[in-house]
Amino acid sequence: PITEEEIRRVFRNSIFGVNFDSQNKLFTPMETDGESVEIHIEKPTLASQLLLIYYLLLYEDIRLANAATLLANGRKVKSYSAAFLSELPIKYLLHQAQKDQMSYGGLFSPLLRLLATHFPQLSLVDDWMDDQVFGDYCRQRSDIHLSETSINEAFRDIETNPYKTGKILKTMLNKNPTDIWPFAEIFVKYFKSVLDDQVPRHIQELYREVWLRLNTVLPRCLWIMTINALLDINNGNAKNLTITQENVLV
Repeated sequence: PITEEEIRRVFRNSIFGVNFDSQNKLFTPMETDGESVEIHIEKPTLASQLLLIYYLLLYEDIRLANAATLLANGRKVKSYSAAFLSELPIKYLLHQAQKDQMSYGGLFSPLLRLLATHFPQLSLVDDWMDDQVFGDYCRQRSDIHLSETSINEAFRDIETNPYKTGKILKTMLNKNPTDIWPFAEIFVKYFKSVLDDQVPRHIQELYREVWLRLNTVLPRCLWIMTINALLDINNGNAKNLTITQENVLV
Protein backbone atom coordinates (compact mmCIF):
# COMPACT_ATOMS: atom_id res chain seq x y z
CA PRO A 1 0.00 0.00 0.00
CA ILE A 2 0.92 3.67 -0.27
CA THR A 3 2.95 4.72 2.74
CA GLU A 4 1.83 7.38 5.20
CA GLU A 5 4.81 9.53 4.24
CA GLU A 6 3.84 9.43 0.56
CA ILE A 7 0.34 10.52 1.50
CA ARG A 8 1.76 13.36 3.57
CA ARG A 9 3.62 14.57 0.51
CA VAL A 10 0.34 15.01 -1.34
CA PHE A 11 -1.34 17.00 1.42
CA ARG A 12 1.83 18.89 2.25
CA ASN A 13 1.49 20.56 -1.15
CA SER A 14 -2.17 21.39 -0.58
CA ILE A 15 -3.76 24.14 1.53
CA PHE A 16 -3.27 21.86 4.54
CA GLY A 17 0.50 21.75 4.12
CA VAL A 18 1.35 23.20 7.53
CA ASN A 19 -0.36 20.23 9.22
CA PHE A 20 1.88 17.78 7.36
CA ASP A 21 5.23 19.45 7.97
CA SER A 22 7.92 16.80 7.63
CA GLN A 23 9.81 18.47 10.47
CA ASN A 24 6.92 17.85 12.87
CA LYS A 25 5.78 14.31 12.18
CA LEU A 26 3.16 13.10 14.62
CA PHE A 27 3.02 9.53 13.39
CA THR A 28 5.38 6.69 12.64
CA PRO A 29 5.47 5.83 8.93
CA MET A 30 4.24 2.41 7.88
CA GLU A 31 6.84 -0.25 7.31
CA THR A 32 7.44 -1.06 3.67
CA ASP A 33 8.90 -4.08 1.94
CA GLY A 34 11.00 -1.94 -0.36
CA GLU A 35 12.31 1.55 -0.73
CA SER A 36 9.87 4.43 -0.94
CA VAL A 37 9.35 5.95 -4.35
CA GLU A 38 10.25 9.61 -4.54
CA ILE A 39 7.14 11.55 -5.53
CA HIS A 40 7.27 15.07 -6.91
CA ILE A 41 3.88 16.70 -6.50
CA GLU A 42 2.69 20.15 -7.38
CA LYS A 43 -0.51 21.53 -5.87
CA PRO A 44 -2.93 18.57 -5.89
CA THR A 45 -6.43 18.91 -7.33
CA LEU A 46 -9.61 18.20 -5.38
CA ALA A 47 -10.16 15.08 -7.50
CA SER A 48 -6.73 13.66 -6.67
CA GLN A 49 -7.20 14.30 -2.95
CA LEU A 50 -10.66 12.71 -2.97
CA LEU A 51 -9.35 9.65 -4.81
CA LEU A 52 -6.54 9.29 -2.29
CA ILE A 53 -8.99 9.51 0.61
CA TYR A 54 -11.19 6.93 -1.12
CA TYR A 55 -8.22 4.61 -1.58
CA LEU A 56 -7.30 4.87 2.11
CA LEU A 57 -10.81 4.28 3.43
CA LEU A 58 -11.52 1.44 0.99
CA TYR A 59 -8.21 -0.23 1.85
CA GLU A 60 -9.05 -0.08 5.56
CA ASP A 61 -12.60 -1.28 4.89
CA ILE A 62 -11.39 -4.35 2.99
CA ARG A 63 -8.64 -5.05 5.52
CA LEU A 64 -11.06 -4.99 8.45
CA ALA A 65 -13.67 -7.06 6.58
CA ASN A 66 -11.08 -9.79 5.99
CA ALA A 67 -9.28 -9.46 9.31
CA ALA A 68 -10.46 -12.85 10.64
CA THR A 69 -9.37 -14.70 7.50
CA LEU A 70 -6.01 -12.96 7.39
CA LEU A 71 -5.42 -13.73 11.06
CA ALA A 72 -6.36 -17.38 10.60
CA ASN A 73 -3.90 -17.68 7.72
CA GLY A 74 -1.19 -15.96 9.72
CA ARG A 75 -0.84 -13.14 7.21
CA LYS A 76 0.42 -9.81 8.44
CA VAL A 77 -1.17 -6.92 6.57
CA LYS A 78 -0.03 -3.34 6.93
CA SER A 79 -2.58 -0.89 8.29
CA TYR A 80 -2.96 2.87 8.62
CA SER A 81 -3.18 4.14 12.17
CA ALA A 82 -6.49 5.60 13.30
CA ALA A 83 -4.68 8.75 14.43
CA PHE A 84 -3.14 9.23 10.98
CA LEU A 85 -6.49 8.81 9.21
CA SER A 86 -8.12 11.23 11.63
CA GLU A 87 -5.58 13.90 10.70
CA LEU A 88 -6.62 13.95 7.06
CA PRO A 89 -9.04 16.70 5.90
CA ILE A 90 -11.71 14.15 5.01
CA LYS A 91 -14.72 16.16 6.11
CA TYR A 92 -13.62 19.33 4.34
CA LEU A 93 -12.91 17.52 1.07
CA LEU A 94 -16.31 15.82 1.19
CA HIS A 95 -17.99 19.19 1.68
CA GLN A 96 -16.22 20.48 -1.41
CA ALA A 97 -17.36 17.44 -3.39
CA GLN A 98 -20.91 17.90 -2.12
CA LYS A 99 -21.02 21.38 -3.66
CA ASP A 100 -20.31 19.90 -7.09
CA GLN A 101 -21.93 16.47 -7.10
CA MET A 102 -22.36 16.60 -10.87
CA SER A 103 -18.57 16.30 -11.16
CA TYR A 104 -17.98 13.96 -8.21
CA GLY A 105 -21.29 12.09 -8.03
CA GLY A 106 -19.72 8.69 -8.65
CA LEU A 107 -17.23 9.24 -5.84
CA PHE A 108 -19.27 11.18 -3.29
CA SER A 109 -21.74 8.43 -2.32
CA PRO A 110 -19.21 5.63 -1.69
CA LEU A 111 -16.98 8.08 0.17
CA LEU A 112 -19.88 9.12 2.38
CA ARG A 113 -20.67 5.47 3.14
CA LEU A 114 -17.07 4.75 4.10
CA LEU A 115 -16.96 7.90 6.22
CA ALA A 116 -20.07 6.86 8.15
CA THR A 117 -18.53 3.42 8.74
CA HIS A 118 -15.06 4.45 9.88
CA PHE A 119 -15.61 7.99 11.18
CA PRO A 120 -19.16 8.19 12.58
CA GLN A 121 -18.10 11.21 14.67
CA LEU A 122 -17.67 13.14 11.40
CA SER A 123 -21.07 12.07 10.08
CA LEU A 124 -23.35 13.63 12.69
CA VAL A 125 -26.48 15.05 11.08
CA ASP A 126 -26.46 18.15 13.28
CA ASP A 127 -22.91 18.99 12.19
CA TRP A 128 -23.73 18.69 8.51
CA MET A 129 -26.88 20.80 8.92
CA ASP A 130 -24.89 23.49 10.74
CA ASP A 131 -22.28 23.41 8.00
CA GLN A 132 -24.95 24.14 5.39
CA VAL A 133 -25.78 27.38 7.18
CA PHE A 134 -22.30 28.63 6.39
CA GLY A 135 -22.67 28.43 2.63
CA ASP A 136 -21.06 30.77 0.14
CA TYR A 137 -24.28 32.73 -0.18
CA CYS A 138 -23.97 33.90 3.44
CA ARG A 139 -20.68 35.69 2.88
CA GLN A 140 -20.43 39.43 2.63
CA ARG A 141 -17.55 41.65 1.72
CA SER A 142 -15.47 42.86 4.65
CA ASP A 143 -12.67 45.42 4.64
CA ILE A 144 -11.22 44.28 7.98
CA HIS A 145 -7.81 42.67 7.62
CA LEU A 146 -7.45 39.46 9.61
CA SER A 147 -4.16 38.89 11.36
CA GLU A 148 -2.93 37.47 14.65
CA THR A 149 -2.51 41.02 15.92
CA SER A 150 -6.04 42.13 15.02
CA ILE A 151 -7.56 38.99 16.56
CA ASN A 152 -5.53 39.37 19.75
CA GLU A 153 -6.51 43.02 20.09
CA ALA A 154 -10.18 42.26 19.52
CA PHE A 155 -10.32 39.57 22.20
CA ARG A 156 -8.27 41.54 24.70
CA ASP A 157 -10.98 44.22 24.57
CA ILE A 158 -13.88 41.77 24.62
CA GLU A 159 -15.37 43.08 27.89
CA THR A 160 -14.80 46.79 27.32
CA ASN A 161 -15.42 46.85 23.57
CA PRO A 162 -17.42 43.77 22.46
CA TYR A 163 -18.38 45.59 19.25
CA LYS A 164 -14.76 45.34 18.09
CA THR A 165 -14.71 41.62 18.88
CA GLY A 166 -17.98 41.13 17.03
CA LYS A 167 -16.59 42.77 13.89
CA ILE A 168 -13.61 40.40 13.88
CA LEU A 169 -15.85 37.37 14.40
CA LYS A 170 -18.18 38.44 11.59
CA THR A 171 -15.18 38.94 9.33
CA MET A 172 -14.05 35.40 10.11
CA LEU A 173 -17.51 34.10 9.27
CA ASN A 174 -17.33 35.83 5.90
CA LYS A 175 -14.15 33.96 4.97
CA ASN A 176 -13.67 30.49 3.58
CA PRO A 177 -13.01 27.97 6.38
CA THR A 178 -9.54 27.23 5.02
CA ASP A 179 -8.71 30.95 5.00
CA ILE A 180 -9.32 31.30 8.73
CA TRP A 181 -7.83 27.95 9.72
CA PRO A 182 -4.32 29.45 10.20
CA PHE A 183 -5.85 31.49 13.06
CA ALA A 184 -7.51 28.47 14.72
CA GLU A 185 -4.99 28.10 17.54
CA ILE A 186 -5.04 31.77 18.51
CA PHE A 187 -8.85 31.80 18.22
CA VAL A 188 -9.39 28.80 20.48
CA LYS A 189 -7.14 30.06 23.27
CA TYR A 190 -9.73 32.76 24.08
CA PHE A 191 -12.33 30.26 25.29
CA LYS A 192 -11.99 31.56 28.84
CA SER A 193 -12.56 35.16 27.81
CA VAL A 194 -15.64 34.33 25.75
CA LEU A 195 -17.24 32.27 28.54
CA ASP A 196 -17.07 35.17 30.99
CA ASP A 197 -20.44 36.32 32.37
CA GLN A 198 -19.75 39.88 31.23
CA VAL A 199 -19.50 38.89 27.56
CA PRO A 200 -22.73 39.53 25.58
CA ARG A 201 -24.60 36.43 24.44
CA HIS A 202 -24.41 37.68 20.85
CA ILE A 203 -20.60 37.54 20.95
CA GLN A 204 -20.69 34.04 22.41
CA GLU A 205 -23.00 32.91 19.60
CA LEU A 206 -20.71 34.41 16.96
CA TYR A 207 -17.76 32.65 18.58
CA ARG A 208 -19.65 29.35 18.45
CA GLU A 209 -20.43 29.84 14.77
CA VAL A 210 -16.79 30.52 13.92
CA TRP A 211 -15.80 27.39 15.87
CA LEU A 212 -18.29 25.35 13.83
CA ARG A 213 -16.87 26.84 10.64
CA LEU A 214 -13.36 25.75 11.68
CA ASN A 215 -14.75 22.34 12.55
CA THR A 216 -15.38 21.69 8.84
CA VAL A 217 -11.65 21.79 8.06
CA LEU A 218 -9.65 19.58 10.42
CA PRO A 219 -12.03 18.55 13.22
CA ARG A 220 -9.59 16.42 15.20
CA CYS A 221 -6.96 19.16 15.33
CA LEU A 222 -9.59 21.64 16.48
CA TRP A 223 -10.87 19.26 19.15
CA ILE A 224 -7.36 18.82 20.55
CA MET A 225 -6.86 22.60 20.68
CA THR A 226 -10.23 23.00 22.39
CA ILE A 227 -9.51 20.29 24.97
CA ASN A 228 -6.23 21.97 25.87
CA ALA A 229 -7.99 25.34 26.19
CA LEU A 230 -10.65 23.82 28.45
CA LEU A 231 -8.05 22.06 30.58
CA ASP A 232 -6.37 25.40 31.14
CA ILE A 233 -9.71 26.94 32.14
CA ASN A 234 -10.95 24.25 34.51
CA ASN A 235 -7.76 23.26 36.25
CA GLY A 236 -4.83 25.53 36.87
CA ASN A 237 -2.71 22.49 37.70
CA ALA A 238 -3.32 21.15 34.19
CA LYS A 239 -1.13 23.81 32.60
CA ASN A 240 1.75 21.36 32.45
CA LEU A 241 -0.45 18.75 30.78
CA THR A 242 -0.73 19.17 27.03
CA ILE A 243 -2.99 16.89 25.05
CA THR A 244 -1.55 15.88 21.68
CA GLN A 245 -2.60 13.61 18.83
CA GLU A 246 -0.42 10.87 20.30
CA ASN A 247 -1.85 10.70 23.82
CA VAL A 248 -5.58 11.03 23.20
CA LEU A 249 -8.15 9.23 21.09
CA VAL A 250 -11.00 11.44 19.87
